[in-house]
Amino acid sequence: MSSTSSKWLMGCGIGCGVVILLIVIVVGVGYFFIRDTVKDFQETEASMDKMEEAYGDIRDFCPDPQGRIAPDRMEVFLSVRDSTAWLRDEMERSLKTISDDIHEVTDDNQSFWRVLGIIRRGVGAIPQVAEYYKTRNYALLDKDMALGEYYYIYTVAYYAWLKKMPEDGPDFRLMGDDERGRYRWYEDEEFEDEEEAEEEDTRDRREDDVREERRYQIIRTVRRMVIPMMRNQLAKLEEDRSIRYSRSWRRALENELEALREDRLRLPWEDGLPEVIASSFRPYRDRLEASYNQMLNPLELMSE
Repeated sequence: MSSTSSKWLMGCGIGCGVVILLIVIVVGVGYFFIRDTVKDFQETEASMDKMEEAYGDIRDFCPDPQGRIAPDRMEVFLSVRDSTAWLRDEMERSLKTISDDIHEVTDDNQSFWRVLGIIRRGVGAIPQVAEYYKTRNYALLDKDMALGEYYYIYTVAYYAWLKKMPEDGPDFRLMGDDERGRYRWYEDEEFEDEEEAEEEDTRDRREDDVREERRYQIIRTVRRMVIPMMRNQLAKLEEDRSIRYSRSWRRALENELEALREDRLRLPWEDGLPEVIASSFRPYRDRLEASYNQMLNPLELMSE
């Protein structure tokens, strides 16, 4: 949000002396906030370390080779969503307030104190994010669900089955909207080629098109997490001959991996889910719909 803040300040025509005053105010009161915020994120990082110790890397997760998502895993996923619902509500209110204030400043009231209020509320929302990740991670540990499994269900249920939009979120940039360089997990040539193409695409897109940029970044993040999971799934089918599965399911999985390889802007199962996966979600449609938060979508899949 730093670049956005600087644009607000310039747009307000604030003089150098007032900007210096703003810096003094922020520095004067910011030390204690930064100290507490660092502590919040240290606790969040500790929860991530425990997740990795227990379950390994996010991309190591292997969905059920038969394709289905068991009812007990769906119940765990929804239970974790329910346990963090109050935090998502708080963050949503904060983001809506910031969004409303930004519109007012952009339209008419470009006063110094209004801009300062927006910055204060934006910075004040950061501890809520840290608290959300920490609470979610410990809820997953308590319920024995890997973060990889949680992300797999989130992306397949919301994007592929319920057709939620990857670009969902507020009409201003969040830290989840610019993940360049963060997910460099792969060493194979396929993803190295994607890196080069992504850099070219980034230069071609307008910086002020928030939703377009967010869609691109979310698709990129989802692919880098879920494609390895789907490969794990297929490898498990090939390794373990005792696994019973339908030929149509294996063929669908192979075809989807090939489609993802050919189209680097494709989301997993973008054209529709195989029945074996769709039937896993069908009894939970209402609860899944209720647990989705459009405003917070860009923050849901952060892993670092």
